[in-house]
Amino acid sequence: MNTMWICHSPQPGGPEALRFLTAPRPQPGPSQVLIRVGAVGVNRLDAMQRAGNYPLPPGVNPVLGVEVGGEVIATGPEVRGIAPGMRVAALLEGGGYAEFACADYRHVVPVPPDWDDTRAAAVIETFCTAHETLFELSRLAAGERVLIHAGGSAVGSTAIRMAQAVGAEIATTTGREDKAARLRAMGVPHVLNYREGDFAAALREIWPEGVDVIEDFVGPAYLARHIDLLRWRGRLAFVGLLSQGTAELDIARVLTRMIQLRGFTLRPHSVAEKAAVVARFRQRWLPELAAGRIAPEIHAVLPFRDAVEAHRILETADNFGKIILRM
Repeated sequence: MNTMWICHSPQPGGPEALRFLTAPRPQPGPSQVLIRVGAVGVNRLDAMQRAGNYPLPPGVNPVLGVEVGGEVIATGPEVRGIAPGMRVAALLEGGGYAEFACADYRHVVPVPPDWDDTRAAAVIETFCTAHETLFELSRLAAGERVLIHAGGSAVGSTAIRMAQAVGAEIATTTGREDKAARLRAMGVPHVLNYREGDFAAALREIWPEGVDVIEDFVGPAYLARHIDLLRWRGRLAFVGLLSQGTAELDIARVLTRMIQLRGFTLRPHSVAEKAAVVARFRQRWLPELAAGRIAPEIHAVLPFRDAVEAHRILETADNFGKIILRM
């Protein structure tokens, strides 16, 4: 068959804007592989794109979905190290909500033989984002103090596991007590419910000297408090934008404390830059994942036909960890 099913939002809107449509089956370019998709990871950027709030980089596939797990069934002539029959996790420029998808071979990672497609689809985007922001940008080290917001989210819970793996001191935030209980069960010593009080004031009581690193999914609403919390040579990585608008910045404080502010989003990276990101994931975290020393939190695995429900769960923040759609 030369056609396939996709899930797409031709017009911006809520979860109900998603439609199941037929589309031509893609063909791999010279440096691409064609993957029979077994599972796709659901990410917040998917929901933002569906709602019309995520400008796409030029030339990318407009269909939702930037990470999949599945089987390689064809390769372009320039592909090296990836062959048909391999089961893989892959980062995509788009097009993951589909029965078949193409990816640059340098953005594809063969997975351990005991992994299913669900596990493969649950790790690569989340682990790449958490690694790049915590370690490449923020240079988190053993013994440092890190505040990780949205501890129950896919990236937040992964960042917590990574920070634990390197021996950092961790605090996290959540707005729900059920999630707070799960975070404590994960071994997080300082869990702050931002609905019950000012998280920054509570953190100052725990760590009067402040923190070294902040993993920020919120944006403008928290900026002033973050700048106040960061100590000498503190680092803040903007990973998400759950609040809108702008914020005033105390530049004198940034200068005198030599604070660094960095922004990160994975999708606009060039092919070469993204290949380097994937290579770092493959070297640093894939062995840990394969050995079971670290694992993603998976909230739910839903049939592909339940994509609307997956987006509803994500937008109401009912998930703890990753949501996966299974073909």
